[in-house]
Amino acid sequence: MNRWLACLLTLAMIGCTPASEAPLPPPVQALTAKGITIKGPLKAPDGYRGFVGEYRGRALPVYLLPDGEHTLIGSLYDRAGNDLTSDSMAVAAAPALDDATWAALGRTRYIAEGASHPRRIVYVFTDTECPYCHKLWAATQPLLAGGDVQVRHILVAVISPTSPYRAAAILGAADPLAALRQHEQSFGRSTVAPAKTLAPTVEAALVANGELMDKLGVQGTPATVYRDADGSIHMAAGMLPNAQLKAIFGPR
Repeated sequence: MNRWLACLLTLAMIGCTPASEAPLPPPVQALTAKGITIKGPLKAPDGYRGFVGEYRGRALPVYLLPDGEHTLIGSLYDRAGNDLTSDSMAVAAAPALDDATWAALGRTRYIAEGASHPRRIVYVFTDTECPYCHKLWAATQPLLAGGDVQVRHILVAVISPTSPYRAAAILGAADPLAALRQHEQSFGRSTVAPAKTLAPTVEAALVANGELMDKLGVQGTPATVYRDADGSIHMAAGMLPNAQLKAIFGPR
């Protein structure tokens, strides 16, 4: 989020209270004329009111300053440099992870690995050029052996110009899972050459996978989406600690 937002670096207030559901104050309402849609409240430091805005599909934090006359678009930091915005935005702007989300994941063009008749399914957004995706893949291999989990790798192209073409080579292979394993086993010096062109069906699949990734608010790869024992859906970003790896991918 901070890569496209301005930052306010010297705020002393660290207590947070939720913005109310009152009508939009005039300075916030005025932002709509600039193409910003106000989607809902955002936790803010005392004296401020926070709102989740959206501009051209991007979620962004909007703050009404204590004077009630000015707004700030950007991240707030306290005097110690603590980010007061990112966690609140992650909660407020997160899409619902519900059965419709799970169904949408199931409609992607994925590569299945693990159990053929799984008791549990885990989805992982992965980029072929992402070193952390490779680390996650390597860490899950012993856990999948003989287990009841099926991992469905949803290939996206976000890391480098090579990403879509290597993904295309894997998705277009006669055995995509074998090609994915070959690539991961030789990661860093991959023996799976990138495709020279993108077949229309493969390109469409990568675009659709990327759009779903954006819709779910995934900021990078890898991103793991899974169900708990009670059926609730969760998403975990990045390389996961061992205990979480075992809980998500290991046999029960």
